[in-house]
Amino acid sequence: MYKILASDGQEYGPISTEKIKLWISEGRVEKKTPVMPDDANDWVFLETLPDFAEAFAAPPTMNAPTAAKSGNGLNAMIPYKNIRALAAYYFAIFSIIPILGMPLGLTGFVLGVLGLRYRTKNPAAGGQIHAWIGIVLGGLCGFGYLALIILLFIAALAKHRIH
Repeated sequence: MYKILASDGQEYGPISTEKIKLWISEGRVEKKTPVMPDDANDWVFLETLPDFAEAFAAPPTMNAPTAAKSGNGLNAMIPYKNIRALAAYYFAIFSIIPILGMPLGLTGFVLGVLGLRYRTKNPAAGGQIHAWIGIVLGGLCGFGYLALIILLFIAALAKHRIH
């Protein structure tokens, strides 16, 4: 059993050899961490104890966030591996512009469907949320503007027939 003097100045322990080896592998303690074995009267550095020489020989393993473990760190925010979904997102966002809304929205809708299909076949590609935004927003704007144009055309025809 050991006591450890942490970098915050606090003394922790008693701590087992196995627990300290785990902390070494996690990078929570290092070679120069002061430690006092139960049978000692003074602090020594962790690297001077033979019990931990093997633990310091192996490279430390850091606990990475889940997104980094799955390889989706940046790709979760910007799906660069799924260009269809990314393009669908931008087309849908710009489909809010009135005159350009119909072609941009319909393009966003189609690319969103394609991006979602690609994501289903390649889960590591990401872009599910971007694809859905392309489908929903692009569909609303694209089909909404299309319906508005059709209604205006019908109204113009009806007005022309009346006169």
